[in-house]
Amino acid sequence: MAVLQRTIAEKLGVSQMTVSRALRGESGISQETRTNILDTAREAGLALPPSPKLVNDTTLLHALCVMGDSGGAEGFFSRLRDGMSRGARECASEIMSCPEPLGAWPAVVARKQVDGAVLLRGDNRAPLPEPTCPVPQVYLFDGPEHADVVTVDNFDGGVQLGVHLGEMDHRRVAFVGPETNLARERLAGLRTGLERSGGECPVDVVRMRPGCGGQGSGPVDSLLGGETRPEALRERFTAIMFYNDFFAVHGIKRLNEVGLRVPEDISVAGFDGVGAANNGGQQLCTCAIPLEELGAEATRFVYWRIEHPNAVRRRLVLEVALVPGDTVIRVADQG
Repeated sequence: MAVLQRTIAEKLGVSQMTVSRALRGESGISQETRTNILDTAREAGLALPPSPKLVNDTTLLHALCVMGDSGGAEGFFSRLRDGMSRGARECASEIMSCPEPLGAWPAVVARKQVDGAVLLRGDNRAPLPEPTCPVPQVYLFDGPEHADVVTVDNFDGGVQLGVHLGEMDHRRVAFVGPETNLARERLAGLRTGLERSGGECPVDVVRMRPGCGGQGSGPVDSLLGGETRPEALRERFTAIMFYNDFFAVHGIKRLNEVGLRVPEDISVAGFDGVGAANNGGQQLCTCAIPLEELGAEATRFVYWRIEHPNAVRRRLVLEVALVPGDTVIRVADQG
Protein backbone atom coordinates (compact mmCIF):
# COMPACT_ATOMS: atom_id res chain seq x y z
CA MET A 1 0.00 0.00 0.00
CA ALA A 2 2.83 2.42 0.92
CA VAL A 3 4.62 1.64 -2.36
CA LEU A 4 1.43 2.33 -4.33
CA GLN A 5 0.86 5.60 -2.47
CA ARG A 6 4.43 6.69 -3.25
CA THR A 7 3.91 5.86 -6.91
CA ILE A 8 0.70 7.90 -7.06
CA ALA A 9 2.39 10.81 -5.27
CA GLU A 10 5.33 10.83 -7.75
CA LYS A 11 2.98 10.62 -10.75
CA LEU A 12 0.81 13.54 -9.61
CA GLY A 13 3.57 15.65 -8.07
CA VAL A 14 2.07 15.68 -4.57
CA SER A 15 3.30 14.40 -1.22
CA GLN A 16 2.71 10.83 -0.10
CA MET A 17 0.98 12.29 2.98
CA THR A 18 -1.52 14.08 0.73
CA VAL A 19 -2.22 10.80 -1.07
CA SER A 20 -2.72 9.00 2.24
CA ARG A 21 -5.10 11.70 3.52
CA ALA A 22 -7.12 11.65 0.30
CA LEU A 23 -7.49 7.87 0.44
CA ARG A 24 -8.66 8.10 4.07
CA GLY A 25 -11.20 10.81 3.20
CA GLU A 26 -9.62 13.47 5.39
CA SER A 27 -10.29 17.19 4.89
CA GLY A 28 -7.86 19.97 3.94
CA ILE A 29 -7.31 18.83 0.32
CA SER A 30 -8.65 20.62 -2.75
CA GLN A 31 -11.37 18.79 -4.61
CA GLU A 32 -9.32 18.72 -7.81
CA THR A 33 -6.35 17.09 -6.06
CA ARG A 34 -8.59 14.61 -4.27
CA THR A 35 -10.33 13.60 -7.51
CA ASN A 36 -6.98 13.12 -9.31
CA ILE A 37 -5.64 10.95 -6.50
CA LEU A 38 -8.75 8.76 -6.30
CA ASP A 39 -8.95 8.36 -10.09
CA THR A 40 -5.27 7.41 -10.29
CA ALA A 41 -5.66 4.95 -7.43
CA ARG A 42 -8.59 3.24 -9.16
CA GLU A 43 -6.64 3.04 -12.43
CA ALA A 44 -3.86 1.34 -10.48
CA GLY A 45 -6.33 -1.29 -9.33
CA LEU A 46 -6.78 -0.11 -5.74
CA ALA A 47 -10.24 -1.04 -4.42
CA LEU A 48 -11.84 2.10 -3.02
CA PRO A 49 -15.25 2.79 -1.49
CA PRO A 50 -17.73 4.74 -3.63
CA SER A 51 -16.78 8.38 -4.13
CA PRO A 52 -18.15 10.58 -1.33
CA LYS A 53 -21.08 12.85 -2.07
CA LEU A 54 -20.38 16.47 -2.86
CA VAL A 55 -22.14 19.44 -1.33
CA ASN A 56 -21.23 22.86 -2.75
CA ASP A 57 -18.02 21.36 -4.18
CA THR A 58 -16.91 20.18 -0.72
CA THR A 59 -16.27 16.57 0.18
CA LEU A 60 -18.85 15.27 2.63
CA LEU A 61 -17.34 12.80 5.07
CA HIS A 62 -19.58 10.15 6.56
CA ALA A 63 -19.03 11.36 10.08
CA LEU A 64 -20.74 13.31 12.84
CA CYS A 65 -19.08 16.23 14.58
CA VAL A 66 -19.67 15.96 18.35
CA MET A 67 -19.24 19.24 20.22
CA GLY A 68 -19.39 19.98 23.90
CA ASP A 69 -17.63 19.90 27.23
CA SER A 70 -16.15 16.49 27.99
CA GLY A 71 -15.36 17.42 31.58
CA GLY A 72 -17.30 16.46 34.67
CA ALA A 73 -17.73 13.08 36.24
CA GLU A 74 -15.43 10.32 35.04
CA GLY A 75 -17.35 8.02 32.75
CA PHE A 76 -20.19 10.41 31.92
CA PHE A 77 -18.91 11.61 28.54
CA SER A 78 -17.17 8.33 27.71
CA ARG A 79 -20.46 6.45 28.11
CA LEU A 80 -22.26 9.01 25.95
CA ARG A 81 -19.54 8.71 23.33
CA ASP A 82 -19.74 4.91 23.35
CA GLY A 83 -23.44 5.21 22.61
CA MET A 84 -22.84 7.78 19.88
CA SER A 85 -20.27 5.52 18.26
CA ARG A 86 -22.70 2.61 18.32
CA GLY A 87 -25.44 4.69 16.74
CA ALA A 88 -23.04 6.05 14.13
CA ARG A 89 -21.91 2.53 13.16
CA GLU A 90 -25.54 1.56 12.64
CA CYS A 91 -25.71 4.43 10.13
CA ALA A 92 -22.41 3.45 8.42
CA SER A 93 -20.71 6.48 9.91
CA GLU A 94 -18.27 7.50 12.63
CA ILE A 95 -17.91 10.37 15.10
CA MET A 96 -15.25 13.03 15.50
CA SER A 97 -14.99 15.30 18.55
CA CYS A 98 -14.53 19.05 18.66
CA PRO A 99 -14.43 21.41 21.64
CA GLU A 100 -17.35 23.76 22.24
CA PRO A 101 -16.89 26.35 19.45
CA LEU A 102 -16.53 30.01 20.39
CA GLY A 103 -18.20 32.41 17.97
CA ALA A 104 -18.28 30.13 14.93
CA TRP A 105 -18.92 26.56 13.88
CA PRO A 106 -15.84 24.32 13.49
CA ALA A 107 -14.39 24.34 9.98
CA VAL A 108 -15.56 20.81 9.19
CA VAL A 109 -19.12 21.89 9.99
CA ALA A 110 -18.96 25.30 8.30
CA ARG A 111 -17.67 23.65 5.10
CA LYS A 112 -20.30 20.89 5.26
CA GLN A 113 -17.60 18.25 5.45
CA VAL A 114 -19.59 16.13 7.90
CA ASP A 115 -23.07 14.67 7.74
CA GLY A 116 -24.28 16.45 10.85
CA ALA A 117 -23.49 17.69 14.35
CA VAL A 118 -24.38 16.57 17.87
CA LEU A 119 -24.08 19.21 20.59
CA LEU A 120 -23.83 18.37 24.26
CA ARG A 121 -25.76 21.12 26.01
CA GLY A 122 -26.48 20.50 29.69
CA ASP A 123 -26.96 24.12 30.66
CA ASN A 124 -28.16 27.49 29.39
CA ARG A 125 -25.24 28.57 27.26
CA ALA A 126 -26.25 30.94 24.48
CA PRO A 127 -26.83 29.34 21.06
CA LEU A 128 -24.13 29.67 18.44
CA PRO A 129 -24.24 32.86 16.35
CA GLU A 130 -25.78 33.12 12.90
CA PRO A 131 -25.58 31.77 10.31
CA THR A 132 -27.38 28.72 11.59
CA CYS A 133 -25.74 25.34 11.45
CA PRO A 134 -25.18 24.38 7.78
CA VAL A 135 -25.72 20.67 8.51
CA PRO A 136 -28.43 18.85 10.50
CA GLN A 137 -27.87 19.15 14.25
CA VAL A 138 -29.20 17.45 17.36
CA TYR A 139 -28.77 18.71 20.90
CA LEU A 140 -28.26 16.47 23.92
CA PHE A 141 -30.07 17.27 27.19
CA ASP A 142 -31.11 20.83 26.30
CA GLY A 143 -31.18 23.10 23.28
CA PRO A 144 -32.74 26.11 21.52
CA GLU A 145 -36.51 26.28 21.26
CA HIS A 146 -36.78 25.10 17.66
CA ALA A 147 -34.01 22.46 17.70
CA ASP A 148 -34.07 18.67 17.67
CA VAL A 149 -33.25 17.49 21.20
CA VAL A 150 -32.61 14.11 22.81
CA THR A 151 -32.94 14.30 26.56
CA VAL A 152 -34.23 12.47 29.63
CA ASP A 153 -37.30 12.95 31.79
CA ASN A 154 -35.67 15.13 34.43
CA PHE A 155 -38.99 15.99 36.05
CA ASP A 156 -40.04 12.35 36.45
CA GLY A 157 -36.62 11.48 37.83
CA GLY A 158 -37.08 14.18 40.45
CA VAL A 159 -40.54 12.81 41.23
CA GLN A 160 -39.14 9.30 41.70
CA LEU A 161 -36.52 10.59 44.13
CA GLY A 162 -39.08 12.74 45.95
CA VAL A 163 -41.45 9.79 46.38
CA HIS A 164 -38.61 7.58 47.61
CA LEU A 165 -37.43 10.19 50.11
CA GLY A 166 -41.02 10.61 51.27
CA GLU A 167 -41.33 6.87 51.79
CA MET A 168 -38.24 7.14 54.00
CA ASP A 169 -40.18 9.75 56.05
CA HIS A 170 -38.12 12.74 54.92
CA ARG A 171 -40.42 15.77 55.12
CA ARG A 172 -37.91 18.57 54.50
CA VAL A 173 -35.34 18.01 51.75
CA ALA A 174 -32.67 20.45 50.54
CA PHE A 175 -31.56 20.84 46.91
CA VAL A 176 -28.13 21.86 45.57
CA GLY A 177 -27.31 22.46 41.90
CA PRO A 178 -26.62 24.95 39.11
CA GLU A 179 -29.07 27.57 37.83
CA THR A 180 -30.12 25.71 34.65
CA ASN A 181 -33.26 24.40 32.98
CA LEU A 182 -32.33 20.81 33.80
CA ALA A 183 -31.77 21.61 37.47
CA ARG A 184 -35.10 23.44 37.68
CA GLU A 185 -36.88 20.45 36.13
CA ARG A 186 -35.30 18.08 38.65
CA LEU A 187 -36.15 20.40 41.55
CA ALA A 188 -39.77 20.71 40.38
CA GLY A 189 -40.02 16.92 40.20
CA LEU A 190 -38.51 16.54 43.66
CA ARG A 191 -41.09 18.90 45.13
CA THR A 192 -43.93 17.11 43.37
CA GLY A 193 -42.78 13.72 44.63
CA LEU A 194 -42.38 14.98 48.19
CA GLU A 195 -45.86 16.51 48.21
CA ARG A 196 -47.38 13.05 47.86
CA SER A 197 -46.27 12.26 51.41
CA GLY A 198 -46.68 15.74 52.85
CA GLY A 199 -43.04 16.68 52.37
CA GLU A 200 -41.47 19.82 50.90
CA CYS A 201 -38.30 21.40 49.57
CA PRO A 202 -38.54 24.95 50.98
CA VAL A 203 -36.88 27.92 49.27
CA ASP A 204 -34.60 28.52 52.25
CA VAL A 205 -32.84 25.16 51.74
CA VAL A 206 -32.39 25.47 47.96
CA ARG A 207 -28.96 26.48 46.65
CA MET A 208 -28.84 27.11 42.89
CA ARG A 209 -26.04 29.14 41.35
CA PRO A 210 -24.76 29.84 37.83
CA GLY A 211 -21.77 27.86 36.64
CA CYS A 212 -20.76 24.77 38.59
CA GLY A 213 -23.62 25.38 41.04
CA GLY A 214 -23.26 22.35 43.25
CA GLN A 215 -19.59 21.48 42.95
CA GLY A 216 -17.12 22.33 45.70
CA SER A 217 -17.62 23.24 49.34
CA GLY A 218 -19.35 26.61 48.83
CA PRO A 219 -22.95 25.47 48.24
CA VAL A 220 -22.82 22.88 51.04
CA ASP A 221 -21.27 25.36 53.47
CA SER A 222 -23.94 27.90 52.57
CA LEU A 223 -26.65 25.32 53.17
CA LEU A 224 -25.20 24.35 56.55
CA GLY A 225 -24.83 27.97 57.60
CA GLY A 226 -22.06 27.10 60.02
CA GLU A 227 -24.17 24.52 61.83
CA THR A 228 -22.72 21.00 62.08
CA ARG A 229 -24.86 19.52 64.85
CA PRO A 230 -27.02 16.81 63.25
CA GLU A 231 -29.96 17.37 65.62
CA ALA A 232 -30.02 21.09 64.80
CA LEU A 233 -29.72 20.52 61.03
CA ARG A 234 -32.56 17.99 61.03
CA GLU A 235 -34.91 20.74 62.15
CA ARG A 236 -34.25 22.39 58.75
CA PHE A 237 -33.74 19.33 56.51
CA THR A 238 -33.03 15.63 56.84
CA ALA A 239 -31.78 14.95 53.31
CA ILE A 240 -30.09 16.71 50.41
CA MET A 241 -30.73 16.04 46.73
CA PHE A 242 -27.85 17.11 44.48
CA TYR A 243 -28.27 17.97 40.80
CA ASN A 244 -26.11 15.03 39.74
CA ASP A 245 -23.91 12.27 41.15
CA PHE A 246 -20.72 14.25 40.56
CA PHE A 247 -22.01 17.03 42.83
CA ALA A 248 -23.39 14.49 45.31
CA VAL A 249 -20.03 12.75 45.74
CA HIS A 250 -18.32 16.11 46.31
CA GLY A 251 -21.12 17.07 48.68
CA ILE A 252 -20.69 13.89 50.73
CA LYS A 253 -16.97 14.56 50.94
CA ARG A 254 -17.62 18.06 52.30
CA LEU A 255 -20.20 16.82 54.79
CA ASN A 256 -17.69 14.28 56.06
CA GLU A 257 -15.02 16.97 56.35
CA VAL A 258 -17.18 18.99 58.75
CA GLY A 259 -17.99 15.90 60.80
CA LEU A 260 -21.36 14.89 59.37
CA ARG A 261 -22.01 11.25 58.45
CA VAL A 262 -23.97 10.10 55.41
CA PRO A 263 -26.57 8.72 55.83
CA GLU A 264 -26.52 8.48 59.64
CA ASP A 265 -26.73 12.28 60.08
CA ILE A 266 -27.90 13.48 56.65
CA SER A 267 -29.25 11.41 53.75
CA VAL A 268 -27.98 12.26 50.25
CA ALA A 269 -29.28 11.59 46.74
CA GLY A 270 -27.82 12.38 43.31
CA PHE A 271 -29.00 12.12 39.71
CA ASP A 272 -27.58 10.37 36.60
CA GLY A 273 -26.16 7.07 37.92
CA VAL A 274 -22.54 7.79 37.01
CA GLY A 275 -21.20 7.95 40.55
CA ALA A 276 -23.63 5.45 42.04
CA ALA A 277 -21.11 2.65 42.49
CA ASN A 278 -18.01 4.81 43.00
CA ASN A 279 -18.67 6.50 46.31
CA GLY A 280 -16.25 5.09 48.86
CA GLY A 281 -18.01 1.74 48.97
CA GLN A 282 -21.48 3.24 49.35
CA GLN A 283 -24.16 2.79 46.71
CA LEU A 284 -25.36 6.32 46.04
CA CYS A 285 -29.12 6.86 45.92
CA THR A 286 -29.77 8.30 42.47
CA CYS A 287 -31.81 8.18 39.25
CA ALA A 288 -29.85 6.45 36.50
CA ILE A 289 -29.73 7.99 33.02
CA PRO A 290 -29.36 5.55 30.08
CA LEU A 291 -26.30 7.39 28.77
CA GLU A 292 -25.30 4.89 26.08
CA GLU A 293 -28.81 4.81 24.63
CA LEU A 294 -29.00 8.60 24.85
CA GLY A 295 -25.86 8.92 22.74
CA ALA A 296 -27.01 6.29 20.25
CA GLU A 297 -30.40 7.96 19.81
CA ALA A 298 -28.73 11.33 19.17
CA THR A 299 -26.69 9.97 16.26
CA ARG A 300 -29.64 8.04 14.86
CA PHE A 301 -31.68 11.23 15.11
CA VAL A 302 -29.22 13.13 12.90
CA TYR A 303 -29.62 10.60 10.10
CA TRP A 304 -33.38 10.56 10.54
CA ARG A 305 -33.32 14.35 10.12
CA ILE A 306 -31.23 14.01 6.96
CA GLU A 307 -33.96 11.79 5.52
CA HIS A 308 -36.77 14.06 6.80
CA PRO A 309 -35.45 17.62 6.46
CA ASN A 310 -38.89 19.24 6.49
CA ALA A 311 -40.41 17.35 9.41
CA VAL A 312 -41.36 19.34 12.50
CA ARG A 313 -38.67 19.68 15.13
CA ARG A 314 -38.82 16.89 17.69
CA ARG A 315 -37.86 16.31 21.30
CA LEU A 316 -37.08 12.70 22.20
CA VAL A 317 -37.34 12.02 25.95
CA LEU A 318 -35.87 8.86 27.51
CA GLU A 319 -36.90 7.46 30.88
CA VAL A 320 -34.70 7.34 33.98
CA ALA A 321 -34.73 4.70 36.72
CA LEU A 322 -34.55 5.05 40.50
CA VAL A 323 -31.56 3.44 42.24
CA PRO A 324 -32.40 3.45 45.98
CA GLY A 325 -28.82 3.08 47.27
CA ASP A 326 -27.24 3.22 50.73
CA THR A 327 -27.01 7.00 51.18
CA VAL A 328 -30.71 7.43 52.02
CA ILE A 329 -32.21 5.83 55.15
CA ARG A 330 -35.37 6.39 57.16
CA VAL A 331 -35.43 9.47 59.35
CA ALA A 332 -36.06 7.24 62.39
CA ASP A 333 -32.73 5.53 61.72
CA GLN A 334 -30.78 8.79 61.64
CA GLY A 335 -29.14 10.11 64.77
